[in-house]
Amino acid sequence: MLDMVTRSIVIAGLFAFVASVVATTGEKPTYTRIPFGRSVLSHCLHEVPSGSHSYAQPDGSTKVLGPDGEIHRIIPKCESQHPTFRFHGEEERLPADYDGWLSYTSLNVTDVGRTGGFDSFTSTMSVPDEPKEPAQILYFFPGLQNIDWIPKVDPEPTESEPFDIIQPVLQYPYGLFRKGWGLKSWYVTVNAGALYSSGVSVEAGDAILCNMTRTGDASWSISGTLKSDPSKVQEQSATNAKRLKVQPWAYSAVTECYGCHGCDTFPTKPITFTDNKLYQAGELVPVKGSDWHVNAKPPVKFECHEKTTVASNGDATTTFV
Repeated sequence: MLDMVTRSIVIAGLFAFVASVVATTGEKPTYTRIPFGRSVLSHCLHEVPSGSHSYAQPDGSTKVLGPDGEIHRIIPKCESQHPTFRFHGEEERLPADYDGWLSYTSLNVTDVGRTGGFDSFTSTMSVPDEPKEPAQILYFFPGLQNIDWIPKVDPEPTESEPFDIIQPVLQYPYGLFRKGWGLKSWYVTVNAGALYSSGVSVEAGDAILCNMTRTGDASWSISGTLKSDPSKVQEQSATNAKRLKVQPWAYSAVTECYGCHGCDTFPTKPITFTDNKLYQAGELVPVKGSDWHVNAKPPVKFECHEKTTVASNGDATTTFV
């Protein structure tokens, strides 16, 4: 029997081989939809166990430790003659069914008189009723980013100004063969593509305690915990010295969709993001409701009269009517 480290190395070699075949043969790439505005090369999208910790390596690979602290896998650098994400060119344009960020609120650290970045963002996200009809996939989340990039309305990020996002995400449907709501923790990178936790089902009427907190100079924990049952948690941690030092952009009440087509593909009840709190250097940052910007860059079009309002205390509510 191969030990875990050896198996991880073997798996890494297989992934690298597949990537090299795609890169050298010119085979048409396959992409998978993710909650960040683009589809990622399918071989660059990786599920990791909840409670795992990923470490960016100097060679561009990513080492993933499982919840037990042992090496779970080594993820090779995402290599292909095609872009990691659907950014450029006729073949890699946005998927036809991608609707973009349909509604959201945003805030930069400078909006509250600070410099640098935030060190923590916590929020409580409600779980609304299930849509009458499923879209390809519907996402809701709060998140932190290193740059202000809104998919479908902004120019694509460049190599000189790369993009990352950390986010606990509520999605519907949970999976291809699983109905209902699902919760996952996401960390989207460039070198390794995108990492997401294994996922847990959640019920309408509950709420999710969202937490993105710095745990080191370039390390973050990204978690979502079911309010009614704290044992149901989706969490992953990430360390990346080049990418996770500063997260100055906060987003709340994000509605993102692939394949939404009218109000039947949205909840009938509002989704709320309450008790939004931002921290810097261990201190709570005073944030007024008016500091949050609603749809600073509006979507190309709305799908169901999406409307987000922000209360004076920063609570955000999105309705679909």
